[in-house]
Amino acid sequence: MKEVQLGSEQSFTKLPAEVVHDKNLFWLIQTEDGQAYKLLSSRCPHAGAIVEAEKGEFVCPMHGWTFDLHSGACLNVPTKSLLSYDVVVKEGQLIAYM
Repeated sequence: MKEVQLGSEQSFTKLPAEVVHDKNLFWLIQTEDGQAYKLLSSRCPHAGAIVEAEKGEFVCPMHGWTFDLHSGACLNVPTKSLLSYDVVVKEGQLIAYM
């Protein structure tokens, strides 16, 4: 597992926020209780399409699967979810463990 610095906590004023790492798109989210951050893969677990943030949820444009904006859990297939990584705040910086 490696630490990936995402930037200062203050630089993410609107969540979910797009984050690019190693040419891959991720979503930075905050849990529903507002107490923690997560970094979510933008790839739908069904067919690998890029999910988009729309109307309070993540949506896969390929097959219409939807995902919770605060957890990445699939709302159509409860056993599926977007791949997630823990994020911590260290001295005001967001660090993802990938």
